[in-house]
Amino acid sequence: MLVAVRRVVLVAVLAVLVLWPGPTLAQSTLRLATLTIDVWPEFDRPSTVLVIYRGQFAPESPLPAQINLRIPASAGEPFAVAAPQPGSEAAPVNQWQDLIVTKQVTTAVSGDWVEVTFAPPSRLFTLEFYDKISTVTYDRRYTLAWPGDLPADAVTINVREPFGATAFQSTPALPPGVVDDEGLVAHQITLTELGAGRPLTLSLGYRREDKRTSVEALQLVTPVPTRAPASNPATASPSSWLLIAALAVGLALIAGGVVWYVRTRRAETFRPYEPPAFRRAKGRRSVRTSGATRSRPQPRPIVEPPGEAEDSTGFCTQCGKPLRPDDIFCSRCGARRSVKGK
Repeated sequence: MLVAVRRVVLVAVLAVLVLWPGPTLAQSTLRLATLTIDVWPEFDRPSTVLVIYRGQFAPESPLPAQINLRIPASAGEPFAVAAPQPGSEAAPVNQWQDLIVTKQVTTAVSGDWVEVTFAPPSRLFTLEFYDKISTVTYDRRYTLAWPGDLPADAVTINVREPFGATAFQSTPALPPGVVDDEGLVAHQITLTELGAGRPLTLSLGYRREDKRTSVEALQLVTPVPTRAPASNPATASPSSWLLIAALAVGLALIAGGVVWYVRTRRAETFRPYEPPAFRRAKGRRSVRTSGATRSRPQPRPIVEPPGEAEDSTGFCTQCGKPLRPDDIFCSRCGARRSVKGK
């Protein structure tokens, strides 16, 4: 009995795995009403080719939960993946939501391809990437391969020759080009229905000696009106506003503190010069500040006490003091008394 139950459970699990519509089977049921492929060599980046996939799912096709598109591994990551919100399909492409910015796109390298997975919110989508092209020589060659990830009822290819290109040729052959509004020669071809898994290859060749991009050469104001779909600005939450307000207050406090510190340091370091206050010293003469010369004091005359000059028999030859008869040395200056005749 237990063995029979196990067999029934195993058969049920296998049936579920076989019948469950995985991503591959689910995508195989999708169908594009139109697929437009734009190829613009050396347009706004040197040594690159701008490639744009524009798809629109058929009205009777179910809106996919997610789709997988492959781009060449030489292109690396996609430049933009965008789609409009439901009901906004008529809005300009530059107003669509950028799914890369909102982190709704995943990529994985698989051999020569990069698998780009995303969930478009409506039936329109745009995928853009820059592939490499060799510009070492004047003769340029580029080949683009659409791997046929989705079937399409109609495929349109738009090719814009780079500015200054000559000897332009392509496979499949494109109709003669016409000069578009931006001054570039544009070619367009519409192909028949393209089935799922059916690849499409486009090869281009031309000669060009100008190293500038077409945008630089023509000085285009709006290089690619549809190459960078802008994401809708998200409404800031209350917590975000509080964080912004707190940061603003903090920056204001820091700026105020710096201004206060600088002014305080200036007030401390800068003081106007003040001459020192002059005080007259007691018992001393004041210092003369003028440049006038000062006369030397004259010695006061020596007044001898009365009676001393009467008893003198001579005078000191050095200081003029009267000398007594018995004085050998002057009692005032100590000079030796001179003897007449000596």
